[in-house]
Amino acid sequence: MSQQLAITVGDRFPVGERMHRLTPRLAQSTIAARSVLIDVAQHREVITYGELSDSIGRGVLPRHMGPLLCMISHDCRARGEPSLAALVVSAATGEVGTEDESWAPPERLACWARWSGGAPKVY
Repeated sequence: MSQQLAITVGDRFPVGERMHRLTPRLAQSTIAARSVLIDVAQHREVITYGELSDSIGRGVLPRHMGPLLCMISHDCRARGEPSLAALVVSAATGEVGTEDESWAPPERLACWARWSGGAPKVY
């Protein structure tokens, strides 16, 4: 893949209360998910866990997205970007699946602003 991550394969990152190693397979899924999520941000949309899983060839199943989304967040932070993980929501609730959801709406707005070319038009 031509696109690279700002985080390093083999390094360990916090995922919830545990540390998780960025494996080559997880890095490949993270790169693929980043590309999908930038496209989602450009259209000022969100995507469900299932849709993201399908979009990356089901390399990570919807119920096992935690480490992937954490790696996306770590990569975005390393780039000085808002977290693209805020764009991934539950089909049932329309919101992120973390215990504390309060971080997601401002991050989502920041993603949309960064990748869609600015603030939404007000008519």
